[in-house]
Amino acid sequence: MVGRSSRISLRCIRATVCLLLLSTAVGAAGLKTQLDHPTLALGDPLTLTLTGTALEQIDLAPLAADFEVRGRTQSRSGDEETLVLTLYPLRTGRLDLPTLQAGAARTRPAGVTVTAGSADTPQVLFRVESEPALPLQRQPTRLTLEACDDGSLDWKRPLLPLHAALHQRPLGEEQMNLERDGVRCTAHRWHWMIIPTQAGPLQLPLPMLEAGKFGRQLRFPAPAVAFTVAAVPAWLPLNVAIGQPRLTVEKLPETWPVQRPLAWRFEVVGGYSEEGLKALLALQLHDRASLNAYAAALETLPGEERNSPLTRLRVTLYANARETGPLVLPSLSLPWFDPVGGRLESLTVAGGQVQIVNPARESLARWLMLLFGVGLLAAALAWAIHRLAWRWWKRRGLMALAAATDRETLLRNVRGFSLRRQPHPAATLGLWRDRLRAEARCEGLDELIAALERARYGRPPGDFTALQARALHVLGGCRRARKFRLYVIRSG
Repeated sequence: MVGRSSRISLRCIRATVCLLLLSTAVGAAGLKTQLDHPTLALGDPLTLTLTGTALEQIDLAPLAADFEVRGRTQSRSGDEETLVLTLYPLRTGRLDLPTLQAGAARTRPAGVTVTAGSADTPQVLFRVESEPALPLQRQPTRLTLEACDDGSLDWKRPLLPLHAALHQRPLGEEQMNLERDGVRCTAHRWHWMIIPTQAGPLQLPLPMLEAGKFGRQLRFPAPAVAFTVAAVPAWLPLNVAIGQPRLTVEKLPETWPVQRPLAWRFEVVGGYSEEGLKALLALQLHDRASLNAYAAALETLPGEERNSPLTRLRVTLYANARETGPLVLPSLSLPWFDPVGGRLESLTVAGGQVQIVNPARESLARWLMLLFGVGLLAAALAWAIHRLAWRWWKRRGLMALAAATDRETLLRNVRGFSLRRQPHPAATLGLWRDRLRAEARCEGLDELIAALERARYGRPPGDFTALQARALHVLGGCRRARKFRLYVIRSG
């Protein structure tokens, strides 16, 4: 009996010691942890559930080393509190959750394995590049971020964080199919225009990249953006563009009305800012009175290429045309720095000359020229009608001769023949001869009149057809007489 009781006492002591050790361990841990997945792909959310007391005092800062804390939900049931955290891993591999502490209570060690992809979440390849790869200070540069996946993700455009040594402006985005590391993928590209203002190394931490797939929200860690900015020479003026610009100048009109401002326009695509280009033009136009009556207008236009980092500016200069005569517009110089040769170059905006005219005077001159032309045309038309009218009257007279059927009708039609309009036939053949000789030159006219006289008095009485044919032949050969006038200038 004594031995049996001693064994029971020993067991009780051991049980008591185990309970004390267990209660000590529970008191040391205090916070219960639970993970919804032991393994997940990069981009998937991880749910961490903490159960305990005084969870409002918990410090979550240790999680920032490997996770982004995206969501936090806290609830209470009696004396026990529950805190649910939504975490997104920042890298792949084995990630150990750090010990979290709320007052005297701490969490137990736990870990999770993060893979590059899974059956539900594709692996994403990221790339960051800049053009040029080694930009100069104040040089417009295109920054490109690329995410390449299997085409099942719907991406949200990321926001570039602000940086004290960087000017930025979002450009376009594009999507294409290509090959990365021997694997075909769909590349999503986002572009920004950046202008570094300071030389030296530059680091730009990008935020987490968001994507969706069938209603699931995925978040991926962005790659680091780091490059070195080369310094420009200290003697280089501030408003000089880095890199060669492109210039397009509108053609000037040949003439322009007086008292109306003349707009001289050109476009510049390059590394100029609006304020810098204004300053360069002001230096060259301060002594040009004709171009200083109105302020120069600068307008920023959409780029010719959607993803180009260069600025497209339209410049409009107004010339004050107060007087008629030639207006000379000066040539302008746009300096730029050659990054390859390391020297200062210049782009010339060629000027020109415009003839300033008086619109009223020009209009009067045009009307006078028009009237002169109309008068000249009328005179030419009248001369042509006068020159050709005799042919018509001649043909009409010949037709009347050919239509005659007897001797009396033939004689009357001969006396009415003329190269001009005559109201009545001539009274006698003699008068008719004098009138016709004043109008035309006819061969055999006297012989024809003698034959007509003989026929008139019946010598011979017959042969009407031969007489008609002779009249048609002689009068058909008549031509309009040309008159020459001789003007004599007498001296004294």
